[in-house]
Amino acid sequence: MRIMAIDYGKKRVGIAISDALCVISQPLLTLKVKSQKDLIKRLKCIIKENNIGLVIIGDPISHTGELTEMSQEVRRFLKKFRKSIDVEVKLWDERFTSRYALEIVKDIGLKKQRDKIDQIAASIMLDEYLKSQTICTI
Repeated sequence: MRIMAIDYGKKRVGIAISDALCVISQPLLTLKVKSQKDLIKRLKCIIKENNIGLVIIGDPISHTGELTEMSQEVRRFLKKFRKSIDVEVKLWDERFTSRYALEIVKDIGLKKQRDKIDQIAASIMLDEYLKSQTICTI
């Protein structure tokens, strides 16, 4: 089973998936949003093709922890998405992931490529989730 992360946007949706052991996250692709119906159809295919057992969707809350207009949009999408799949879906705090992804893209010398930024943001979010699930004992 793998975990998939979604960096949801009205125009583009960044996707990242974990490895089979759910230890490492990697950017997968960026989907152009034509309609929510089309997006859900494409996400269902990715879930099936990659043996996804859990989906994490970024919750773009404000830096003070309050819901934003986009948070409300994500929740509306989440309601439709949950009805169409048989996989557990969780909201995950995605504060600052897009900003961090933009810095990574700049650091590795890529010009502002929105597609890459969305994928990297999803991967950062997934990496944070995976780390939160790991219990380390020293």
